[in-house]
Amino acid sequence: MRTEMTTQKPELLEVDLLAVGFFEEDLTLGTSMKEMDEKLEGQLAAVLEEKSFKGKEKESSLLHTFKKIPARKLLLIGMGKKEKFDKIVLKNVVAQVCRKAKKAKCTRVGFFPFQQENDEMLMSEAIAGRFIHEGIITGLYEFNQYKKKENEEETHISHIKMIMPAVCDEKKFAEGLEVGKIMAEGICIARDLVNEPPNRMTPENLALEAEAMAKRKGLTVEVMDQEEIEKLEMGCFLGVAQGSIHKPKLVVLRYDGDGKDSENVIGLIGKGLTFDTGGISLKPAAGMEEMKTDMAGAAAVLGAMSAIADLRPSASVIGILGICENMPSHRAYRPGDVLKAMNGKTVEVLNTDAEGRLVLADCLTFAGRLGATHLVDIATLTGACVIALGNHYTGMISNDHEWQQLVLDAGKEAGEKLWPLPLDEAYKEQLKSEVADLANVGGRPAGAITAGMFLEAFVDERPWVHLDIAGTARTSKPEPHQQKGGTGAAVVTLIQAVCNFPYNESAESSAD
Repeated sequence: MRTEMTTQKPELLEVDLLAVGFFEEDLTLGTSMKEMDEKLEGQLAAVLEEKSFKGKEKESSLLHTFKKIPARKLLLIGMGKKEKFDKIVLKNVVAQVCRKAKKAKCTRVGFFPFQQENDEMLMSEAIAGRFIHEGIITGLYEFNQYKKKENEEETHISHIKMIMPAVCDEKKFAEGLEVGKIMAEGICIARDLVNEPPNRMTPENLALEAEAMAKRKGLTVEVMDQEEIEKLEMGCFLGVAQGSIHKPKLVVLRYDGDGKDSENVIGLIGKGLTFDTGGISLKPAAGMEEMKTDMAGAAAVLGAMSAIADLRPSASVIGILGICENMPSHRAYRPGDVLKAMNGKTVEVLNTDAEGRLVLADCLTFAGRLGATHLVDIATLTGACVIALGNHYTGMISNDHEWQQLVLDAGKEAGEKLWPLPLDEAYKEQLKSEVADLANVGGRPAGAITAGMFLEAFVDERPWVHLDIAGTARTSKPEPHQQKGGTGAAVVTLIQAVCNFPYNESAESSAD
């Protein structure tokens, strides 16, 4: 699919579908649209005057042009209130246009988003280009390879022309388009992995996917099996994995930066539970099919590493995936077991469904031993985070203000919502054990926080951020740039954090 900018007049554009953006409560026609409406014999003005279309966000109205202009169909698309318009609204609007075009069986699409703003841009060219391309690719994303194909041929959009103001810097816009393409591809990699059924996306196959991606992108990769994990003395990781017939895998991906900052290395650590039954502390049956999502942290790291390889940021990065299943069986670990972590600390298992923190504990220790100086772990870790923040915000805990701020700024720049939770010594009391150094759960109160406090015990005072994507990794009520299922949550935040490292004070201003 080809995406490009044009300054051609919309009424002259030869496309199957021409989409025009309108802000709510501002349905007046600009100069170009008045010229188009003359050719349409007042059809457009009539629709606006009757107020059946009001320009609200996600609202649309499809008109047939009857060959009065080169475009076969005209789509009026709502962009919401002008004062609330931003890059995320733009991303959603573009995604909606693409979906409408595909449904209308239109392969060549034109989009005129800023028709009221002929002499100015509402955001920088680079940001507009980036989020337009993210919207196109993520909006058209589908996971349907397990559905029987219908006889009717599927419509594929071949060409999208963005009609931009004459003042738009085409070079910067094109650069933004390229960044958006790379970001969106990283998101789609994560979505594909999360959406795969668990009988296909086993630990072995997830490790193979990581290996294949690394080879395509020129990353260094190492895949370790159970024997090697045993040699590393990762007792917590192995305890979780021992109930499954599928053996655990530990994947290490490396991206070498430009060498200008050889002292600092970012470690991205992803939880890769390809299926989580809860183990002996079995989950309820209702909704358990969604537990294939429990490897979304590892999927996010894979998607991010793919994009990092293409963007070539300055910082060096180590990606670590702790991959296994949590299954009940005669070999499964039990409530009451005591496991010994890689760093020598012992953990009393009070609930086998608090398994992700056990896998991450050993992977965080391992990341430090491999030379990572700044850590970000990402996981669908706690239902408590969903209760606290719902499905809109990713929870965050950190032991370092500057590192936390860099990741927060990265999320803002990427268009993802993060919310910091407190890291307070008072919560450590809940993790005390009578028989071990730590208990793996701290009771129902502040469950998302105590899970993060548990992980802090394994970072060895390195700057660390924990991202809990339990509420954001999948959706049943998708935005236009999403589909039901995996969302690719936090992929772009991870990429942006790496690109912004070391801390750049201008990063926050460029996010607006």
